[in-house]
Formats: sequence, structure tokens, C-alpha cells
Amino acid sequence: MAKRVKLLDVAKAAGVSQGTASNAFGKPDLVRPEVRERIFEAAKELGYRGPHVMARMLRTGKAGALGVVFPDNLEYAFTDPVAIELLRGIGRECAHHGVNVMIISAENPEQAIAAVNNAAVDAFLVHCYSDNNDIIAAIQRRNQPLISIDTDIAGAAGTVVLDDFGAGRNAAQHLLECGAKKFAILSLQATEHDHFGPMSSNRLGAASHRVVRERMAGYHEVLKTAGINADDVIHIECDNQSEHSAKLTAEMLTTHPEIDGILAMSDVIAIGAIDAARAVGRKVPEDLKIIGIDGIQAGERTDPPLTTMYQDFVEKGRLAAELALSDTTGKTITLETSLLLRGSSKPV
Repeated sequence: MAKRVKLLDVAKAAGVSQGTASNAFGKPDLVRPEVRERIFEAAKELGYRGPHVMARMLRTGKAGALGVVFPDNLEYAFTDPVAIELLRGIGRECAHHGVNVMIISAENPEQAIAAVNNAAVDAFLVHCYSDNNDIIAAIQRRNQPLISIDTDIAGAAGTVVLDDFGAGRNAAQHLLECGAKKFAILSLQATEHDHFGPMSSNRLGAASHRVVRERMAGYHEVLKTAGINADDVIHIECDNQSEHSAKLTAEMLTTHPEIDGILAMSDVIAIGAIDAARAVGRKVPEDLKIIGIDGIQAGERTDPPLTTMYQDFVEKGRLAAELALSDTTGKTITLETSLLLRGSSKPV
């Protein structure tokens, strides 16, 4: 086996100190251009593959990267509009600090734990994941900062969340003001265990995801004040895909034609509900009002355009990365939503 070329070998070949050679790769602005070129040429001739990540971590105490853990597969991180905007914000802050991003899918727990154990990162950002699982335990064993996004994780170095309770409350209040009287709630997945379709009271009480618990509580508080008990509301648990929510909504509207107000926990779910209403002959917003939560751009292009509670995902991601890269610990940032009134609801 060929001997691995070390940075010291490159430094000797280029006629510079090891510190200068290290700066050429890690802090090039500190090295004169002609010296940098000499070092890079020596590295090329020797077949040097660059600074060893773990060696750099031992020397500087920094890997220069953040790990972002999503509960879904990697495809979701690059196709879901919310995940995309969140990553934009994280990337924006990381670029400002010259830091890279590593994305870890938690879909396969064994692979995720292995990735966490081997990740050369300085901190982890965990999105929408409960703290009662082996992946979070593996992260905490690393004894590195953990920033929770849209979830509550005990011992997190920082937390960035939405006022989900307020978002649910204001969404329900808006549909009441639009004249809706018979409600359905299209929920995001309540736990890490797949279950889609009608939600029993036990299923509602078992919700482990903070977003679902808080938004549901906000909906119910306002509806109860209006004399509408939770038992009088149809609850449907959906996968966060428009095609899936469209199918379940069409079935619900056929079985419960009295429904005239739909509270969807995400815009993606709400878009499916609008498609389903059209398919079963219901007019939106004349006899069916629909509101989502998120404010994704696709909501502008539905027919009619989707009313929603808007949140700034890019800023959420940026703030989470900022916490991860700072020395501040124990800070919680709560972001607000605002009503984005479009055509899928019509105030009386």
C-alpha cells in the first residue's frame, strides 16, 4: 500500500513551513498568491489529497460544518418546499461563516446513528423530531451543541420554533369569521409511527410531534369558545403530500358533505384539499373554506389561491444556524405567523 502523503511532505517540497502549507488550504488569504501556487503545485505532484478532517479537528477543535438531521428521507429534504426554504436559511448563515452543511436522513435509524457517530461536524440541527429516540441519544453522546427546530428536545443548546398554538388559533378564528360552522382538521402525522386516515381520541392524545400538538390545541381552543367541541370536528391524519391529502379529503367530503371549513396543518395538505373539493364538486370558498399554515409559493398558484398562516422558513433556518455557530446556550426563539388572505377563504 502506498504511503499517505502528509502535509509536512508538501511543505518540504514547496520550501515552506507546515503552518504556511496549512494556511494555503485552510486560510488562503493569509498566504501570498505565488506561495499558494507553489504549495498547490507540490501537492499535485505528490498526490496530496488535502488536509485530513479528523486531524484538523484535533488541531483546531473545529470541523467547519454543521449536521442537519431530517426525520424523512433525503429526497424529502430536496423536494419538500418547507425543507428547501429551511435549508436555504441554514445555508445562507453557514456561507456567511464559511461553514459547510451535512444532511443526515433519520429514515433508517441504524444508518442515521452511524452517520451521526462518524459526522465531522461542530453541531447538529434537528428538525421536527421527538427527543425520545436512539438518534437523539447518539447525538447527545457526542457532547456537541444540538439545536432543535420545530421540536422540543431536552438539553438542547438552542431552540427555534414557531408559535404553532397561535397559528392554529388564528387560522380557526379566521374560518369562523368566514362563516364556517362544520369543521374538519387535516393533521400532519402525529407520531413517528405511520397512521393515516381518521384520528381517534386516543390517537389525538398520543401526538408526539410538537407541531401537531400545538396547532391542534390552538384549533380546539378557538372552536370550543365558539361552542364547537373536539368531538364535533372530523380529524384526518395525512401524509404531507398533496396527492395523499386529496384522496383522504375526497373520501371525507363524500362521507361528510356538511363540512364547510377545513383547517389544514400545512399548505401541502391544504393544496390537496382544494384539488379534492374540485373533484367532488364543492365550490371554494363559496361553500367550503380552506386555510393552511406555511406560506409556500405553490399556494399562490392553486385555484383559488390558498389562504394561509405565513411563516418565514428561511429566517427560521438562518436563526437555527446562527445559534449553532454562536457561544450562546439555552436560548429559545419563537417566530410568529401572519394571515395571508387569498381566495380559498372569504370573510363574511
